[in-house]
Amino acid sequence: MNKKLLTILSLVIAISSCKKNDDNSGGTVNGSPQITAAAFVSSHSAGSKLGGYRLDSGSIKFPSQIANTFFNYDTVTIKGNWADTFKTPLNTTDFAGATYMRGINQQILNQNVSLNQYFQVTSSNWTVLGNYLDLPVNITIPSTGSLTLPPQANKQSPNLLLANFPINYNDSANQTSNSSINGTATAFGTTGPIAIAQETKVNSKNIAWGNLKLKGYSNTLQCVVQKYTTISTTTITSTNITLAGFIPFIISTYKLDKPVVTILYRFWAKDKGLVMTLNGDGSATVTTGL
Repeated sequence: MNKKLLTILSLVIAISSCKKNDDNSGGTVNGSPQITAAAFVSSHSAGSKLGGYRLDSGSIKFPSQIANTFFNYDTVTIKGNWADTFKTPLNTTDFAGATYMRGINQQILNQNVSLNQYFQVTSSNWTVLGNYLDLPVNITIPSTGSLTLPPQANKQSPNLLLANFPINYNDSANQTSNSSINGTATAFGTTGPIAIAQETKVNSKNIAWGNLKLKGYSNTLQCVVQKYTTISTTTITSTNITLAGFIPFIISTYKLDKPVVTILYRFWAKDKGLVMTLNGDGSATVTTGL
């Protein structure tokens, strides 16, 4: 083989060895698994149905920042089953680019409200586009007044980040996303406009990796654990002077004076996607059949 051809072949081999792994199963980064979006995208399209089981609070110990460990949850007691089918997005005007939507129960001023939440899944990230309030919400403020929220879109700006792909150990992301809804309040014989805004700060870091054993999977799964923290702050305003004086009472009544901190852990498995979510109260949701 002549010297020129040998040089060219050496260059091709060097380039190939540096090429990022972009196949469906992902590669490895510093010995840990890399989870690409492929499996997650395929299981989170409109019409997809997922299911699995729930675990009681305290069944699973919260993971610490650690590399190459073994998570054995094969002996935990199952609390019950769950199933969910992702719906085709209805409102593509307000939520252009939505991949699917889900019916969500969410608290607004301590009242459970049913709405549709819109999600987007791409090869680079998983985000929430926002919510759509389908029915009016009427809230009575004890001994003082009332608040009415009409049907409306509550859009995140920018889209609220849930995860970036590929999932790699030690990767992190920080983001601030804002949303707002408008309504009408009545207090002290006065009716006028009121606005409720929410700022959500996201702090996400992939803190651990190793092998995961779960009921519902015959094999041990290579996984990366994502610690996902949100800090949500609610602000209420009104252009009506009388209602503006009513706002401190709302804040005090519904304890909105302090940010709400939520922490959960997502277990991402190679070739499967998201297989378990561990909530801040110690309960967990496991997805099987992936």
